[in-house]
Amino acid sequence: MLAPIVMFAFNRPQQLQHTLTVLAQSTLAKQSCLTIFCDGPRTDKEKNATDATRAVARSAAGFAALEVMEREKNMGCAASVIDGLTHMFSTCDRVIVMEDDVLCSPYTLDFLNNCLDRYEEETTVFNISAWSPPPTLLPIPSAYPYDVYYIPRFNCSGGWATWKDRWQKIDWDVPDYTLFSATPTLQKAFNIGGEDLSPMLRAQLAEKTIDSWAIQMDYARFKHGCLGLNPVRSYTTNIGFGSGTHTTTATTRWDNDIHHALPSPRLPEHVFVDADIQRAYKAVYAPPPLHVRAINKLGRLVLGKNLIER
Repeated sequence: MLAPIVMFAFNRPQQLQHTLTVLAQSTLAKQSCLTIFCDGPRTDKEKNATDATRAVARSAAGFAALEVMEREKNMGCAASVIDGLTHMFSTCDRVIVMEDDVLCSPYTLDFLNNCLDRYEEETTVFNISAWSPPPTLLPIPSAYPYDVYYIPRFNCSGGWATWKDRWQKIDWDVPDYTLFSATPTLQKAFNIGGEDLSPMLRAQLAEKTIDSWAIQMDYARFKHGCLGLNPVRSYTTNIGFGSGTHTTTATTRWDNDIHHALPSPRLPEHVFVDADIQRAYKAVYAPPPLHVRAINKLGRLVLGKNLIER
């Protein structure tokens, strides 16, 4: 049975239209049910854009079934995703999650559905990601014999999938955060997937300066000793940098050529972390050197943009 597709949209009708058009060309689109959650406007000025986005959502074609859930008020990024997926998991055991700014390879739905089947009973796998950092940032060793790798990080950047039993492991309040924040060894262990993880968790829970849901999901993955699965050749690429809630700076740093995605990837027989790939992956999310931060800070003050793209 194919997993239903869940998409979250807000106020970007052009990106949503592009995303839906490409997604409908996926090989399993006509057999897949699609639910689109459309958040409400934050202000009256956003009403035209959110109305246009809802019109695009209602016109989506090329899927087995379509349901559009229109929020009366603005819920915000985190609340919208948490509420929407909790609603989906009340009737489904697995889902594929997309956002309104992700372009898919024709094989994306095949890959995610096949991996959902393959790893359903392999509970150390927390989620399946359709996206991976591009080869310019994450060179995979030429001798690596598989087309996926496992990493201690939940990667939601370009579409992903998971199961109801993994979703139910998440405690959104993170009641043990006080202990975590006071224990450097726990923070170091969490940061194996990237030095940005503990700071993001702090920003979400203590400082309340970001509106995220993914960092709590990653923390749940960490607490339960699980891994995320990423493809060596990305099945998706993001077109929303510069217009999203958490992607406000335009950049091509994360772009992927999805034409290299494989219809039948080679999967390892056992779940394991390749040490070389893990080190390279962690380096992708390492903070920039001090001189880069200083130059970019000056550039943002003078020109409103970074002068050095990492």
